[in-house]
Amino acid sequence: MIINETQFNVELKDILIELISQLRANNIELIRKYKEGPTHIQICCPYHANGLEHRPSAGIRKSDGLFHCFACNEVHSLPEVISHCFGHTDDIVGKFGWQWLIRNFATVQSEDRKDIQLDFDRDFTKQKKNYVSEDELAQYRYYHSYILNRGISKEIVNLFDVGYDKTNQTCTFPNLDKEGNCLFVARRSVKTKFFQYPSNVQKEVYGIYQLYQLDKFPKEVYVCESMIDCLYLWTFNKYACALNGLGNSIQFEQLNNMPCRKFILATDSDRAGIQARKRLRDNIKNKLITEVILPNGRKDINECSPDEIENLIEVFN
Repeated sequence: MIINETQFNVELKDILIELISQLRANNIELIRKYKEGPTHIQICCPYHANGLEHRPSAGIRKSDGLFHCFACNEVHSLPEVISHCFGHTDDIVGKFGWQWLIRNFATVQSEDRKDIQLDFDRDFTKQKKNYVSEDELAQYRYYHSYILNRGISKEIVNLFDVGYDKTNQTCTFPNLDKEGNCLFVARRSVKTKFFQYPSNVQKEVYGIYQLYQLDKFPKEVYVCESMIDCLYLWTFNKYACALNGLGNSIQFEQLNNMPCRKFILATDSDRAGIQARKRLRDNIKNKLITEVILPNGRKDINECSPDEIENLIEVFN
């Protein structure tokens, strides 16, 4: 389907299923039922009766996501409906909803960046068999709009050498050790929501090389689950690293050895994120530790607006 001249690679039904799932994860029941027809999907209207209709009274057109309720006569674009459902009632143009769609479902394009000069100098002359070669990484050096649409700057894309594999249609994330050797390349399909890792890899702290390449190691470092969250924070000059999971013994050792005085835990707000924070607190010693309180309705750092990133609230817990 096409929304605002942007191609989305899924059907409207798939978007609604994901929307309902995320709303329920945030204890929001504005869309409870839907019924698929040839050209429209009928849903319970989120604009009246708090979504508690017995029968769906609104329809969303499959071709472009146009919403129309036949009971209350509300007419909106799909991004505007999504914004409303997540509580952004003053977002009359659907900016939040549009960003939500881009993050989850946009079909995106790539832009050649093979001639980009990186901001750091890595030594790839050591060709150990378990390191990813510079020749392979050079094949992935493209900008991809999936990454840019997530609010990550080209400067940070270059710094972390984030790329795109046209053959597999995946965004690529080189994972470097402290010396700058590429241990493996993590991938994120532009058609699904999941990251892919090579089998039997030992995950080290993502971003550790970039942190140690700074002129002076930062006094405080954000710790995230996701590489996307890490890159997003760097875009706003907030130094961060990522676990690519809940943390392991090697990562805990690396974090303990970092010459910073403070870690700010910025994992997701779901059960896994809470578990990751507990594991970090149990395994990090002799560091000041605070936690980020995500704004209401945000499940991870990358869902925060630039203003929210600049005004993140930290607490001791």
